[in-house]
Amino acid sequence: MTWRKYPDVEPIRRLRNEGRELLGKPVYLTEKRDGENVSLWFDNYAIRISSHNLEEASDDIKNRMARVPEYERALELLKSEMEYHRDIILYGELLKTVSPTRLEPKKKYPHWILFDIFDKITGRFDPYEKVYQLGFQFKIPVVRAFDKFVPPDINDLNYHVAYGLRWCARHKREGLVGKCYGVEEIFFKEKRDIPVLPKIPREGEVKPQYPAMPEDRILRGLQHAYDECVKNGWEWRDKSKAMPLVAKHLTLEAREHNFMVPRNIYNLYIDIPEEKIKT
Repeated sequence: MTWRKYPDVEPIRRLRNEGRELLGKPVYLTEKRDGENVSLWFDNYAIRISSHNLEEASDDIKNRMARVPEYERALELLKSEMEYHRDIILYGELLKTVSPTRLEPKKKYPHWILFDIFDKITGRFDPYEKVYQLGFQFKIPVVRAFDKFVPPDINDLNYHVAYGLRWCARHKREGLVGKCYGVEEIFFKEKRDIPVLPKIPREGEVKPQYPAMPEDRILRGLQHAYDECVKNGWEWRDKSKAMPLVAKHLTLEAREHNFMVPRNIYNLYIDIPEEKIKT
């Protein structure tokens, strides 16, 4: 195993069981820093720099990462862990002088803040205490954990998250990240600048109920079918030729103007006089 993309972290309401999977388990709340997810790791003793979605980060990110004071210390951490037969990935937030959301105060210099360590041999993330200890030993800043609790129910979970968001507002942080390092590793995030909206079905799961197509649009669709029939040299009353064109143009008319396709297409074709369609 080489690089592992950091998991996409969702709010509690979008977890598989909407937060119930966290009940009765220790949960850490850490600050969410406002920057770019940049990871460091060794590939056959060659240093690699990756971004959140790319195993090979852009040159811009790699150049900025190589200039922060934490870069050399992170390399020393990686080398030290290899001596203890640990093959790890360091995940951190690369902070610019001005944060993307403008929620954090301006900084004089860019920095890289460690927030997670993944052990490629065990296939698990290090618990927060281990991350903090390694950061402390190598003088690498680590995201602050400001709460640890075991929620007995959803109300208690929501109470701690609400407290955490107030803490983030006081300390001018983008939001929080919750972490549960149990048998199943569960991460979630909550941001200060994202409104809490109800969960809606995905696109395609809801079938729109369009209104019936009005007579003028039906006639327009039939006129387009008639014109195409004449263009091809076909007789309008030749059902085998005209009906597919009628179905095609009524469907196009419905799609373009957001109406329901008429159900009685054949009756419309038979009942509406040809003279009316030609006009």
